[in-house]
Amino acid sequence: MKKYLIATLAAGLIAGCGLLPGIGGQQVIGVFSGDWSTVDKSKMRLALVGLTAEGQFSYNNQLEIKDPDVTKRYALELPQAAEEGSYQVVAYSDEDTNGKFGSGDVVLGNTCHKYLLYSESNGNKVFWVGTVQTLTVTKGWNGYDNKTQAAPYQAENYEGFDLYRTGQCP
Repeated sequence: MKKYLIATLAAGLIAGCGLLPGIGGQQVIGVFSGDWSTVDKSKMRLALVGLTAEGQFSYNNQLEIKDPDVTKRYALELPQAAEEGSYQVVAYSDEDTNGKFGSGDVVLGNTCHKYLLYSESNGNKVFWVGTVQTLTVTKGWNGYDNKTQAAPYQAENYEGFDLYRTGQCP
């Protein structure tokens, strides 16, 4: 009984932290593409950040930060609710070592033309996705690829949100 209780508690903690895909909430998943060999891995962090209507990073709208995985893959759990708008995953060098993405940190790369959109209701909404566009979204998280310009979509996990070094977008 004691072993079963410990195993159940451990599984619950792992699931609650979003370490297992499909368990603990929606996730955005991708790989590190391009040349990351010159990056100081001890300072590298990931952030899911909101974008302003002009496409600039909104430091007030940052949602989650995690250290990148050594396997060149990452998974970030999306919050159940967020401020309405567009978001990107950003890799950055935490220059001030405060564990939070800020204006003094160096952006190392992002998900290029792929965006996550959060909407508080269904309908046509205006989002920054490389340019300002009106898109038809569903309440909650939506994925969008500005390169293909296919309609925004909802998924259990948003896969293929690969991180590219700055200047190396496909």
